[in-house]
Amino acid sequence: MTRLEHRNWTPVLFLLIAFLQQTLNAQESDSRRIFLIGNSLTWDTVPPKLDGKVQWHVDCGKSLPYMVENPEDPCVKTSTIWPNALKENTFDILCIQLHYGSTFDQDLQALKTLIDLQPTAKIVLHTGWARHAERAGEWGGQSSKGAKIQGDTRMSHCIAYFEAMLERLRKEYPKRSFARTNAMDALQQVELDIASSTALYTKVEELYRDAIHMNVVTGRYLMHNAMRQALGQSFSKTGFEKLDGETQKYFDSVLEDLASESLQDDRFDTN
Repeated sequence: MTRLEHRNWTPVLFLLIAFLQQTLNAQESDSRRIFLIGNSLTWDTVPPKLDGKVQWHVDCGKSLPYMVENPEDPCVKTSTIWPNALKENTFDILCIQLHYGSTFDQDLQALKTLIDLQPTAKIVLHTGWARHAERAGEWGGQSSKGAKIQGDTRMSHCIAYFEAMLERLRKEYPKRSFARTNAMDALQQVELDIASSTALYTKVEELYRDAIHMNVVTGRYLMHNAMRQALGQSFSKTGFEKLDGETQKYFDSVLEDLASESLQDDRFDTN
């Protein structure tokens, strides 16, 4: 083979290697076993549309400690009761949502109960998001890094609460992998884009369908892909075919920008 022929084949080989790696990553993603426990803000991430072998325990409007203590009758009837799922199966990823109604110490103890049942799983904390009427206040209340979070601090959707929880969990489980979704961060970024006239909306509430839940197309697309991002999965429009291309491109760019920020550098890769 001449030098010119070798040079002509090199780009093809690179493309072939990239294709094979992408295929292997997709196959691995499809085979991962994932379990999600949370309330309707977990359901708004559309778990059935995630890649992999996915199960969930979803109970509406409940805090994590309540669900740990009362697992018997979740509101989403396709749920697999978490004690059965976690005691009888081994999962690659365990996604756990925090919500109103508990304190830092109560959330920590509930998390440890679940984490201890899956000693090899990667852990994702799903942040959920605030009611739209209170979102800005919750975000600003303790959002600065280094804000003091104590054991009796009430759960809220702010960066500081989740940073403190992740820090504590890493100390408790130094050999485990932890990450979080950026669901609440995405809504804040939309708000900032609205203020700078670079968003496709005039107010964040347009993504909600009621006081706290996302609407079924735009809001759920954003949250579904925020979850996919935290799980190491590529963005997907499956199930959201009514979403226009411009909106999809905007939401994808919001999530991509958040993933590149230092406060969001704890994602799982696809390996």
